[in-house]
Amino acid sequence: MENKIKIKENNQLVTEFEVESKLDILVEGQTNNSKQLKVIRDDLQKGFIGLALRNEGLLELNKKLKQQLEIVVEEFNQIKKERQEKEVRKQTRASRKRYPNVTQ
Repeated sequence: MENKIKIKENNQLVTEFEVESKLDILVEGQTNNSKQLKVIRDDLQKGFIGLALRNEGLLELNKKLKQQLEIVVEEFNQIKKERQEKEVRKQTRASRKRYPNVTQ
């Protein structure tokens, strides 16, 4: 009788075997959950490493593009300056007073 009756719950008798069986199921569930959580953690870790590497690559690409943009902006400003100077020379020539050619 000692092994048979352990817990009295809702007017039902529960045997020690049933308790152990339910505990085994809980332990197995916890073990499975732990394994699944480890797999998820490993996947997340790999994902974050992949993102970090991708981010590093994007930062390097961004740096190169900024350098290229700086060069293009410098060249554009130089061309703009040359065009402005050319326009000033053109306006200066156009506004010069012209003296008629007087030949004697």
